[in-house]
Amino acid sequence: MTTPTQSAPINNNTGSFEKLLADTAELGKQAGLGKDTQIKFFLKVVEASFHGVIDLTPGKHGADSDDAVKLTEQYVKAQGSALIFDAKADNQRKAISLTRTAIKGGQWTKGGTGEPLQTVNNLITMRQKERANPANASLLDDATNTLMKFIRTLLKRDQLPTDAELKSFCFRKAHDLATVEDILTSIRKQANALKDGKASHGTVKDASSEVQDIINACTKRLIQIAKDKGKAKAA
Repeated sequence: MTTPTQSAPINNNTGSFEKLLADTAELGKQAGLGKDTQIKFFLKVVEASFHGVIDLTPGKHGADSDDAVKLTEQYVKAQGSALIFDAKADNQRKAISLTRTAIKGGQWTKGGTGEPLQTVNNLITMRQKERANPANASLLDDATNTLMKFIRTLLKRDQLPTDAELKSFCFRKAHDLATVEDILTSIRKQANALKDGKASHGTVKDASSEVQDIINACTKRLIQIAKDKGKAKAA
């Protein structure tokens, strides 16, 4: 574990809140093109919070709008006109909650000079190294989940996690690993939502026969898996 007092100071490259909004919009546009930018967004939020550019002051941008809401809205809207931002919708509330967690992480001051940014950098570097190992790549948790596990642990105590803990944050728990049934059920659920016009806040709908074929195929395979498991148990 890096000793807090030995951590190098982190230079403030975040700039103003306006620059942060512009960077967030650019990341949102890239996300709309299919690029994985979510972790970059949250890392920028942690850094900006560390340097005092953003905080959790209520109503900072109007009624029910703080820095977390404003930044999340900017990120979501930049992904494309088909995405509607509703701060009270479940998925957007979750996104705002994650942004607030990132802000809280940047405000953690018990680790010494340059912390927690130095350890955040160590965590992301560690995950990248594990990802390069073919044996571990499929076991890794999502980068954003990794960061959030680190921050939530950090907020509960007065010392930085050990290297062993950092490594554990990079991996999914055994019960979180998706099974074939989990994946097929998820695909069927999404296809049903698409067919009924309930996907992406109802902004898209596809009731075509091809979508119904996907639903039927998933259902057929799930039934067969259940039958095979039943036979295995009987044997």
